[in-house]
Amino acid sequence: MTMSTTLSMKAAPVSECGTRRSLRPRLMPAPGATLLVAPHSTPVEAEAALEALRSFRATGRRVVWCDASELADSPHVDLHAWGARIVEDGAADALIVSGHGARELAMAARDAGLAVGRVVVCSDDPTARNLLNDSLVPGDTVLALGISNTSCDKLAERLASRFEVESVAA
Repeated sequence: MTMSTTLSMKAAPVSECGTRRSLRPRLMPAPGATLLVAPHSTPVEAEAALEALRSFRATGRRVVWCDASELADSPHVDLHAWGARIVEDGAADALIVSGHGARELAMAARDAGLAVGRVVVCSDDPTARNLLNDSLVPGDTVLALGISNTSCDKLAERLASRFEVESVAA
């Protein structure tokens, strides 16, 4: 007998932002990848997002795309501990991070076992989004932690263009 778990995720309406119900990331299908969108990165929301990523049935890599600013600005936050949690609790295979506190989060993820080539600190969100667009492969799951819905929509549009071009070329 085989047991499996399935994570049921629903999008939270904008009116529920900041309420307990909106702690789960919003599931956003994108061509070639799945995005788990958690636009806020307070400690409570980051914990819920990492739990969702860990329990999500991914066929490819688990990539965390994070703007560390909100987490870094939260009181009594140990970014080194959070970097380790991204790897250990979120089962992340790669980390692309920007914002205030990004370097400390990245160093902690490397210390927790992520290979140097799988941890990238970007100067800003557009740079991180471009890197993601170029490096995602079909089946990857991306946790967008502290990333705006607008930025996630832009990534989905770029992935659609990229995979449309790749399928036409094939």
